[in-house]
Amino acid sequence: MTEYSSLNESAASAHGEETRLKLIHAATPEFIEQGFRAARVQQIAARAGVRLSAINYYFGSKEGLYLAVLRYHGELAITQQPLLTDNALPLPDQFRFLIHSVLLRMLDEQQGCRIAQLVLREMANPTAALDDIYQRFQQPQLQQMFSLLQQILPDATRETLLRCVLSLMSQCIMYVLARPLIIRTSPHLLTDPGWLDEIENHIVRFSWAGLMALREESHA
Repeated sequence: MTEYSSLNESAASAHGEETRLKLIHAATPEFIEQGFRAARVQQIAARAGVRLSAINYYFGSKEGLYLAVLRYHGELAITQQPLLTDNALPLPDQFRFLIHSVLLRMLDEQQGCRIAQLVLREMANPTAALDDIYQRFQQPQLQQMFSLLQQILPDATRETLLRCVLSLMSQCIMYVLARPLIIRTSPHLLTDPGWLDEIENHIVRFSWAGLMALREESHA
């Protein structure tokens, strides 16, 4: 292989990755707004400024593009807000870190991540991609939350722990799901300076108090 051909291959590879990202970024709002089934590949290609055939070339199909979009945003969320690795922290600090990370993955759109909107749309009308995104993105978070709650509530049943996990996740998800209503009724909750910190503080205080109440009940 000559140096010239090597440079050509490198340029082609860079161009290919650029085209893939253009399609992923163009497809993201289309899938969020329309859902997988109603999304139009013609519109996605037009948004990306590429030929329609590029979708099949780089992703194989509309389904392949959709899966790539979900994986891209799922990986972006975990990269920007990694899972907790410092198990030496006191349990209250681990708990706050966990809530902080979940909220940022769902609500901080400044980093370009749209995983929360994509997952909510997918759960409302599931496709074959749901199992993949659950295993890659949701399961690790839920398992970490479950494991932490086991330490906080060592005497709790599995059912109680699962209900606690669902309660915690629901509080975080509600700010995504009910955003249009919140903006109409109490916009300051999502626009005031430090609004994300306020949400975090509320969920941490509210939920920690509930967990401590459950812990006391188990010791009564």
